[in-house]
Amino acid sequence: MAQYATENIRTVALVGHGAAGKTTLAEALLVRAKAIQAPGSVERGTTVSDFDPLEKTWQHSLRTSVLHLDADGTRVHLIDTPGFPDFMGQAIGALDAVETAAVVVSATAGIEMITSRMMDWARERKLCRLIVVNKIDAENADPEGVLSAIQATFGKECLPINLPADGGKRVVDCFFNPSGESDFSSVASAHGAIVDQVVEVDEALMSLYLDQGEVAPEQLHAPFEQALRDGLRVRAHGRWRGRAAGRPREAGAQSGRRQRSALHQR
Repeated sequence: MAQYATENIRTVALVGHGAAGKTTLAEALLVRAKAIQAPGSVERGTTVSDFDPLEKTWQHSLRTSVLHLDADGTRVHLIDTPGFPDFMGQAIGALDAVETAAVVVSATAGIEMITSRMMDWARERKLCRLIVVNKIDAENADPEGVLSAIQATFGKECLPINLPADGGKRVVDCFFNPSGESDFSSVASAHGAIVDQVVEVDEALMSLYLDQGEVAPEQLHAPFEQALRDGLRVRAHGRWRGRAAGRPREAGAQSGRRQRSALHQR
């Protein structure tokens, strides 16, 4: 059994409104990390999280489930939570056990009641927050509209770390890539916005940025995490339904019927 130092352990709660795709996203992460060989299905009752007979019957989570996966030398403890209002006590309790709240938003349904409440509860607990825009290749998906709604609701500091490309079939990393093709917006402008905000937390890096006009992505990693912990930025990640695909540079995964995802820890 692998042993991990405390600094190499992450705790993440998947939270958000019911039917946003949290359980399927959890399956995708487990597959990507090779914790399981194939993703289960909520409809078939074969997911790791929803093991209770009632969950299989009703096809949604009724209680929290604790999962784990290993990625890039890091052990990630992942908590899959219910999303419907009747079971919110389970999800709220999970927030006290994690350092990061991954708020999952459907690209078809957009911001819903539990989305906003989870963002508020996570902020009150001073947790790192990231937003996972899921199902971006589903029929009637509107990831561009959802991103706009996220920024209007939660603030312009919600910046896309990834943007969808090829009609939602893949994702382009805006953190490490200063340019690229995307379905909407601009990878270059998204990258520039990330850099502009991140360098604010490091005076030396800010001076370097002002002198050179650009800094290497590797230099941004530590201040990026600091900005997230300080609440200066909330990350908006593009996620979707789909086969496993490329991840940015940290623990990441993709899922079920073309549901993709990537998680940046802390």
